[in-house]
Amino acid sequence: MSTTRRNNTIHMRKRVPRRFKSIEPRDYVWISLHTGDTTVAAAKAPENWQSMIEAWEAKLAGDTQDAEQMFEAARDLPSAPHRQVRRS
Repeated sequence: MSTTRRNNTIHMRKRVPRRFKSIEPRDYVWISLHTGDTTVAAAKAPENWQSMIEAWEAKLAGDTQDAEQMFEAARDLPSAPHRQVRRS
């Protein structure tokens, strides 16, 4: 996963997995991590990416209402207060 600083905010950029091509038109997604701190961004990125994957999985399964709620949650996740998380 690559991260880039844009206007003092860190964003992650990831390629959309091929299995989601039928429901996601973008080749890459840019997600703001709503922080300028690299340590905080490193902790937030995996959790945010996992939320995106879960939303795409729900959409593939035909659960569009659940998928929309998950996309909203993924979008709001970076602005939530940082919690100590286990993953890197």
